[in-house]
Amino acid sequence: MDNMTHALAGLLMADATISSIERRTGAPITRGVRATAVILGIAAAEFPDADLLYSGELLGMGKLGYLLHHRGHTHTIVFALIIAFALWGLVQLVRRDTRDPLIRAPMLWLALGGTLSHLLLDFTNSYGVHPFWPFENSWYYGDAIFIVEPWLWVAAIPALLFGPRRVVGRVLLSLALVGVLALAWMVDMVPSDVATILTIGAALSLIAARYTAPRHRVALATGLWLSVEVFGFAMSRAASHVVAEEMRLREPNATLVDVVLTSAAANPLCQNAIVIDVQNDAYRVHTATVAAVPELRSALRCEGSIRDVLANGSDGLARSSRAVGASESSLAGVRWRDEWTGSRSELQALAATHCEFAAALEFMRVPVWRRDATGGVQLSDLRYGLYDNGFASVRFAAVPRECPGFVPGWEPPRGDVIGGG
Repeated sequence: MDNMTHALAGLLMADATISSIERRTGAPITRGVRATAVILGIAAAEFPDADLLYSGELLGMGKLGYLLHHRGHTHTIVFALIIAFALWGLVQLVRRDTRDPLIRAPMLWLALGGTLSHLLLDFTNSYGVHPFWPFENSWYYGDAIFIVEPWLWVAAIPALLFGPRRVVGRVLLSLALVGVLALAWMVDMVPSDVATILTIGAALSLIAARYTAPRHRVALATGLWLSVEVFGFAMSRAASHVVAEEMRLREPNATLVDVVLTSAAANPLCQNAIVIDVQNDAYRVHTATVAAVPELRSALRCEGSIRDVLANGSDGLARSSRAVGASESSLAGVRWRDEWTGSRSELQALAATHCEFAAALEFMRVPVWRRDATGGVQLSDLRYGLYDNGFASVRFAAVPRECPGFVPGWEPPRGDVIGGG
């Protein structure tokens, strides 16, 4: 998720902690303890992204280091617990007034909730996390929430605005809410009817927060936040079912391997799908626009906003493969766009002979590749663009180079294809 969403989650937990301390002590807390709770909540909610400080060039691995180490070890439950206790211990060290047993325990829960919330939020999108290292190294993907989801801001900011804030905090939160609504109206990826509903939702959320008792405001925001998450997951599962049924009819002899879903911004009724299947030695990747509930919004109506989501170049597979023109599916919930076909045995051979290539496959959920005139290979993860237009694209020389160090050993997402199973 984006860092603003993580910060909002930390702020909500900080306000809940402040309310808990006041109930436990029977008196308003000091301004210093209040500020400490806010800082601790945001720091804990943001800290797992500290891996950005060392992933990449610092490890001497270039882009491969970023791909393998962002959302790496700091995004695991083990490190989340270590980070939480370290931040809590630092607070105890520098703030004597937090050592009171009635304050100390809520602060610990705040630190734990903050770091773990980061993992949970990052799980909700298609980038994924592998939280159970070192006991289990598989990736887990929620495929449910857009990377910057305006509805989460609409759920959280109104309650925070009417919470225990200083003027500066209220101004910054107000600007964030106005900014996300303005963007919804300005960018093409959010249709005007969706922007209208989002704006009405923000107004209703503000009214509800204004007239809700202070002790219930965080609960209101949390309920709205969870409702957004639950609806996103429900639409993702509905879209996945639509795709699976369509593939069963369209490719009855193929084995469906994975369906990668990305919700349209502010509109989980519309999903971008990347579908992977295998048939004998053929490894195929299809792109499609999917309507989770076609009766409410058709795949045809979804196409505009989904194509704007694809501005990073993850479409356009026709440049390296047979194109499949957009067409209505037999279930009227899918419009297919393009298709890429590669050799499963070639992918296995590249992984076996190029240790750099094999290392990259510890991240690549949708690997597609091409060879250049020198025999080198350009590998992309189609979730994030194709070849030169993709931030997750890596080039490898024709002759394998020395194996990179600091390869974490994540379970390759496409082990089901590489392993021949």
